[in-house]
Amino acid sequence: MKRLTSLMLLPLLLVALSVALSGAAVAAPAVEEMGSGELLRRVTAAGGKVVIVNFFASWCPPCLEEIPGLINVRARYSEDKVALYGISLDDNPGQLAAFMSRTPFNYPVWKGKEELQRFFNVSSIPQLLVYDRQGKLVANHVGLVEADELGKFVDTLLGSN
Repeated sequence: MKRLTSLMLLPLLLVALSVALSGAAVAAPAVEEMGSGELLRRVTAAGGKVVIVNFFASWCPPCLEEIPGLINVRARYSEDKVALYGISLDDNPGQLAAFMSRTPFNYPVWKGKEELQRFFNVSSIPQLLVYDRQGKLVANHVGLVEADELGKFVDTLLGSN
């Protein structure tokens, strides 16, 4: 009788395991981390382009308000003229991955390593860094930036104002 009961439980355990594994398979993908050295290399490698770096978090209301405008700015300029990078300062990787899976980012986003936040002196978010085409930091703005304002600034840096 014990053996029969054990055999009857086996299919139930297999079904439970299958459900658990299928739930894990549909989870949002992990987000790669970015350190200060890698971000600086990307800025340097983007020579000849205006580079915009946006520090944000998925739980930050002004950040959430700013991101659609950044998506519009990315769509407005060709990738050979403007590079846009998102750096999340979220502590919870799962929360960030879920946010990214439901947000139509058209630019790369990484989770910033702790040292990156210190290196760039990010004390409040959103924070936006803008580098000119020579790789010089020309703006370090804390707080929400309107897409139109950012677009005008980028136009000036590209010499198309």
